[in-house]
Amino acid sequence: MSVLPSPEEIDAARTPKGGWTRAQLAEWGVPWPAEKGWKAELIARWEAAQQVHAPAPPLSPSPRTPAPHQDMLDFG
Repeated sequence: MSVLPSPEEIDAARTPKGGWTRAQLAEWGVPWPAEKGWKAELIARWEAAQQVHAPAPPLSPSPRTPAPHQDMLDFG
């Protein structure tokens, strides 16, 4: 199974000449020779995976419902 690298991991794996090795791309599941757009696709897949694993946002408080017949109470 291939590993989804973060954008930082992709940049950190560059060779001194600025490219990536065949072995590194294979580890990420990128076929050789790598086609144009492979890096953007990997980043998009990584970002989508982050959304799936992100914690759910907190529930918003429910609106308060007034007590029944509150307008009919007579305090006078």
